[in-house]
Amino acid sequence: MRDIAREVGVSVSTVSKALRDDPSLPESRCRGIQQTARRLGYRPNPLVATLMAQLHHHRRRDDPHQIAWLDLWEGDPVGFTTFNVGPSLEGARERAIELGYHIEVYRPAVEHITFAHLTRVLATRGHWGIIVPPVPDRHQKLPLDMKRLAAVTIGTSLKSPIIHRVSPNHFQAGLLAFKKMRGMGFRRVGMLLTASMNARVGGTWLGAFLSANAGLPPAEQTTPLILGLKTSGTVASWVARERPDAVLLADSTLADEWLHQTRRGVRSIGWLIRPPGRNAYSGVDYDPEHLGRLAVDVVVGQIHRNERGSPTIPHTTVIDASWRDRNTSTASTKRCS
Repeated sequence: MRDIAREVGVSVSTVSKALRDDPSLPESRCRGIQQTARRLGYRPNPLVATLMAQLHHHRRRDDPHQIAWLDLWEGDPVGFTTFNVGPSLEGARERAIELGYHIEVYRPAVEHITFAHLTRVLATRGHWGIIVPPVPDRHQKLPLDMKRLAAVTIGTSLKSPIIHRVSPNHFQAGLLAFKKMRGMGFRRVGMLLTASMNARVGGTWLGAFLSANAGLPPAEQTTPLILGLKTSGTVASWVARERPDAVLLADSTLADEWLHQTRRGVRSIGWLIRPPGRNAYSGVDYDPEHLGRLAVDVVVGQIHRNERGSPTIPHTTVIDASWRDRNTSTASTKRCS
C-alpha cells in the first residue's frame, strides 16, 4: 500500500480506504487508486486480512457499527405476519450484537423518504451493510443503489437489485408438506395458491407438489389450483371437482375467506409457510430467527472481505425446513439434511 500511495501521491490511509470502497472518498478517487493497485500487481496478504478482521471484530464489541434493515411492510400487517418478518428481525438483532454490530431499522413509508434519499442517508451514517427481508409484491424491484453496500436479502421475493440471498428451501418444504399430509392418512392432497404467492417462490412449491403427485396412483392424484382472482365460486368448483380430503396452502386469506366456506370433504389444512398464531393447523416451519441470524453472517462476511455492490455471481444460501404439528410450538421432526 505504501508503493501505491507513493505512485498516486496520497497517504497510505487513503489507499486503504480506496481499496475497501470507503464512502468518505469520492468514487472517482477510489476507482483511480484501485486501477493503480491492479497495474502494480497489488494483492492483499490473506493472513494480515484475517488478523485485521479479528482486531476489528473485538473493537466493534465496544463500538458497534450499524447494519440497516429495510422494512417495507407498512400498512400490510397480514403480509408482515405471513412472512415472519418480525421473528427474522429478532434473530438478526441477536446475531448482530454477538458480532459487535447493531441493527437499525428503516421504514421509508413512515419516515417519508425516497429510496434515493435513503441511499444518501445510509452513506452519511456510515452503514456498511443492509439486509432486505421479504418484501411486498409492489417492492420486488427496488431503485436502491447498492454499490457501496454489503447486502443480502431474505427469501426469494426481491428481484432487483441483484444481491446475495438467504432463503428457505421451498422445494424441499413442498415435498415435506406433501409427505407429512400423506403420512397423516390423507389420500387426495390438494394445493391451493394465489398466482402472486406462486410467483414469489419461483413456482417451487408447485413444482414440488407436481413431482410428488406424479408418483401416486391416478385415483389419488389431484390438480392444483392457482388463483388469479379471489372468487369463492372458483374454489368451490375446484373442491367439488378434485375432492381433496386435505389442502396445502400458504395464503392465510384463502383459509379465512374461502376454504372454510367450502369445506365439503376437506378434512384438514396444511401450511406451506406457517405464520405465527396458526397453531390450529400443521405446517412448515422455516425458522425465521435462524434466517435473520444467517443474513447477518452473510453481510458481516462481505464487510470483512471488503466486498460491496451487486455481485457478478450472486450466491443463495438455503436452509431446509421442518414440520410442526397442530397446536405445537416446536418442530415435530428433525430438519432434513
